[in-house]
Amino acid sequence: MEIPTDLKLDPKDIETRGILRSQNAKKIKSRVGILVSIYFLEGWKPEKRSGLFQCANDYMTLFTEDISYYHYGDQERAKKWKTGANPEDLKEHVTASSESDDVYFDLFQFDKAEDSDPGFCRFMAFAFPKEKTWHTLSGIKAHFPPSFVFSSPDRFVEIIRQWSERVGAIHGSAGLGALSMPGSETSVTEAYYYPWLMQYPALEYDAMGDYWDECEEVGESDKPRSSNWLTILGRPNLDRLGGYVAVESQLTKGMTMYYFEGGALIRASELPALGDEATGGIPEGYRTAARIIKPIRFEGYKYGVILEPFDVDGPEITLEWIRRFD
Repeated sequence: MEIPTDLKLDPKDIETRGILRSQNAKKIKSRVGILVSIYFLEGWKPEKRSGLFQCANDYMTLFTEDISYYHYGDQERAKKWKTGANPEDLKEHVTASSESDDVYFDLFQFDKAEDSDPGFCRFMAFAFPKEKTWHTLSGIKAHFPPSFVFSSPDRFVEIIRQWSERVGAIHGSAGLGALSMPGSETSVTEAYYYPWLMQYPALEYDAMGDYWDECEEVGESDKPRSSNWLTILGRPNLDRLGGYVAVESQLTKGMTMYYFEGGALIRASELPALGDEATGGIPEGYRTAARIIKPIRFEGYKYGVILEPFDVDGPEITLEWIRRFD
């Protein structure tokens, strides 16, 4: 596969050259972009689903010119997006569904010529029913163009703080990441994401479905999955760490903590990082955030969530990646 090894910590360079292509198909399989993961419990509650749609509405307003399609529920095919639209059928699917219904929807950018390109524009969400047979954890996974964040990082932090409050986040993260098509992370034949993560160690990565399977199996879905430029901690996790003041007292120079009703958000540095030596390495704030959550971080993987380019029978590579900031 073809990946750039000399990216600059500059949004234009990242957006233009931060592309991983398959050597065989010559198609884009991954990008470096801003990756947001927010996880929450009790996704069946009406107030959580209402908050979820408010988050989606923010995204639709910000990127109405960039969204191409939307898909929800049991639809066989995605519907074409109309610029400026706030689809009533989507709103009803999210806010008027019953507690026993699954809620799933995906707003995304799509180029027919690059049908495996995850794109800079995507908002995907799951809210699972009360009478669940498996998942207790619901979630948001969103992509943003790096230029959106770098041009106004404080604006972006406030968006993520508000989203975390609206859905009652239990944990989450945001930063520059290896963007992926949903479900492709471990189902493909080539290890597309592993090279990004090795080349640029500050990148975030989230194989949401695989992670769900792993943490739900051992009953630890409330534990933080990862830390990054932004690290989200719901109040139960803050309490496990001694409370807001105890966590804030551990912050190092350049870090900031933001309160939201039901938790807090840790910002590791002024801007997100790539983490390679050429762009300044891993910021100390990233390492501090990792040290803070380490006592409660989820590490109960049995199989791992990163597809490696060599045979590994177990979660070793995933655990090495999870612990890279320690």
